[in-house]
Amino acid sequence: NLYSIDAYRSQRFKETDRPSMKQVIVRKEDMSSRLEGKRNGDDQINIKQKLQELNNEINMQQTVIHQTSQALNCCIDEDHGRGSQEEAEAERLLLIATEKRAALLEELNKLKNKRPQSKKIKADSTISRVSPSKGSVTLSEMRLPLKADFICNIQKADTANYYYIIMLKSGAENMVATPLASTTNSLCGDALSFSTTFTLQNVSSDFEINIEVYNLIQKKEFIGVDKKKKSTKSKAITPKRLLTSITTKTNLLAPAMTSPDGPNSVRTSNFSLVGSHTILLSSVGSTKFLLDKVPFLSPLEGHIYLNVKCQIDSCVEERGFLTMFEDVSGFGAWHRRWCALSGNCISYWTYPDDEKRKHPLGFINLANCTNRQIEPANREFCARHNTFELITVRPQREDDKETLVSQCKDTLCVTKNWLSADTKDERNLWMQKLNQVLIDLRIWQPDACYVPIGKP
Repeated sequence: NLYSIDAYRSQRFKETDRPSMKQVIVRKEDMSSRLEGKRNGDDQINIKQKLQELNNEINMQQTVIHQTSQALNCCIDEDHGRGSQEEAEAERLLLIATEKRAALLEELNKLKNKRPQSKKIKADSTISRVSPSKGSVTLSEMRLPLKADFICNIQKADTANYYYIIMLKSGAENMVATPLASTTNSLCGDALSFSTTFTLQNVSSDFEINIEVYNLIQKKEFIGVDKKKKSTKSKAITPKRLLTSITTKTNLLAPAMTSPDGPNSVRTSNFSLVGSHTILLSSVGSTKFLLDKVPFLSPLEGHIYLNVKCQIDSCVEERGFLTMFEDVSGFGAWHRRWCALSGNCISYWTYPDDEKRKHPLGFINLANCTNRQIEPANREFCARHNTFELITVRPQREDDKETLVSQCKDTLCVTKNWLSADTKDERNLWMQKLNQVLIDLRIWQPDACYVPIGKP
């Protein structure tokens, strides 16, 4: 049989094309199934690893509780450190370990309960829209005011040592405590000052930081003249002294009650909670906070002073050509601009090289944007493809005039910015990044933004 050259070429093309199409389809199915199996395996490994880490940390805190309890049991009199600053420091370590262990146990139980729901949560998270970025919270310059009559009394009669510490709690992983502050060393005017600065990293916008104030009172034992003379006498062991030493030791070693610190613990800390407050994102800007759970006879005034600062851990940037609609002598014109999104502003130039050499031709401040979210422009008003709309507001000036892109309303000048990308994918990328900047601004810095206009 004879075939023409065209028939031979077409037959060869069909034979080589069909099997390649089948291979592509099979590869896609295999890759997706492999990825899903790998993700499920990674999730199980991460959960097991997290559980192991929590158990190790719980055991470590239990060891600290046991060691500090043994050290405190040795403080039976002044010769063995009773009423000293070392004893107060051991009480502080015992309190921190106890609170950390309780928080870790709570986190462990939550993680165990969430294990069967992990797949559902992951499936729902893929559908969600742009979520706010995480940030850091810094607390500094903490001051604890004391009552004036209490300060006068301790200056006249030095009968006890008063120690205070402040604990900051934001989950099991973020838990810190200040060093000891006493009325003898840390009193500045009528308040106890804490010079430590705490920064909590990687916190979400709905963070809650619990501030808890703890107090320890060490009463001083005064030795009279007669007791001092008796102390100079012989320290030989008598039956009475032996009996008292045995009874005191048995009382110390006997477990009085079951403690929440754990099965092997000996005692709980003598620090007591005397005030608390919860710091939220809305607390930023305030410096005075009311304390809850303050006892009636407490030396505290009932509030705490501190500075709260927040910083967004977001660095959204984007660069590329956008075509902008502008008013030129009363006529609408589209001009191609090189745009750069950095921080809260979109700056634009004529050419990419101008970004490093020249000042921008203009900029759009996203803090002045009133859109609830950036969306494609309405085709009834703008027929150009791949265009999105930004509406900004600023105070009106004397030389402001109404144009095709700006209108004056009351004391404000409203500007409608139409920006057009080259492709649909580029438009969607710009809208996604702009929406990320807007949601971060409005959640972390609400006072710096205008109220959005439009449907919620």
